[in-house]
Amino acid sequence: MLHKKLKLSDQPEPEPTATGAYSGYAPTEFFLRPQSLPITSPHFAPPQQYQPALPALPALPAVPALPALPALPALPALPLYYHPAVVPPLWQRIYQLELQLCDALKQIPLPAEVAATYDPIQYAAELHLAYMQRFLDRPKAVLFLGMNPGPWGMCQTGVPFGYVPAVRDWMQLRGQVYKPVGELEVRPVQGLACTRGEQSGQRWWGLFEQLCGTPDNFFRNCFVWNICPLAFFHASGRNITPAELKGAAKTSIQQVCNDYLKAALDLFNPAIVVSVGRYTEDRVKALVKQNLLDPNRVQLSCMPHPSPRSLNNTNWSEKARQWLVDNGVMPYLQP
Repeated sequence: MLHKKLKLSDQPEPEPTATGAYSGYAPTEFFLRPQSLPITSPHFAPPQQYQPALPALPALPAVPALPALPALPALPALPLYYHPAVVPPLWQRIYQLELQLCDALKQIPLPAEVAATYDPIQYAAELHLAYMQRFLDRPKAVLFLGMNPGPWGMCQTGVPFGYVPAVRDWMQLRGQVYKPVGELEVRPVQGLACTRGEQSGQRWWGLFEQLCGTPDNFFRNCFVWNICPLAFFHASGRNITPAELKGAAKTSIQQVCNDYLKAALDLFNPAIVVSVGRYTEDRVKALVKQNLLDPNRVQLSCMPHPSPRSLNNTNWSEKARQWLVDNGVMPYLQP
């Protein structure tokens, strides 16, 4: 049996009631009646009476200070050990040796005439290390050995025979130079600003500038190193060389320098050792006498010192040039 579907428009509308509302809808479908619920939240609990404040606690007694701990003893200096796979560059090993040498020399009691000791390895370290790093990149065939710093040379620049214009202008080295401990007013240290010239250094580096042209040509096969890194001065400012020291101090300094010279030669490993002056030659001969240096393995020679204090030292440049030729060193200096 078929039922006829009614259209929405065919559905009868609800009849309005007497109140005007439609009877087909219940009032509860449009709103909820409010209900009275009991208040159970603690926030609405009646206020309680406040408790009285607690009495303040008594102050604690002061804790006594702990006694000071005793100072720990200084650790002994450890020898330098290098990992076999990581060997420091030559300049660094020589520099470490120099620091140890300076420390050993400073332990020696000096005669009363020595009023000041200058250590340019320490206070001119920047310039000294610039010299070492640039020019001691590897072992060199020829090693020139000087004695110790001069007041207007290495004492100012940290470079052996360190005539200021040669270090500053020819070698192009730069670095801060500080004041030495116990500086004498008559022997001021001014670094590269020093206007005093050291004649030994002027002669020395002037000769090799003429022969080699550039510092790289000289240092390609040669290096210059002092066997004693300290300078000693009288209160008047007079330079006291290691050769001029007296008594036990002279002997002790010579022995220490000999020991470290042997260690340095092992590191430098030169083919030719040129002592600049008789004092340095005597130190080398002492090693040979003690069988610590083999003259059959290393060529040993001595050239005149450029100091104007040396006897019969006029025309040093001409004499030194001829000496370099006669002793087979000149080929190492050619550009």
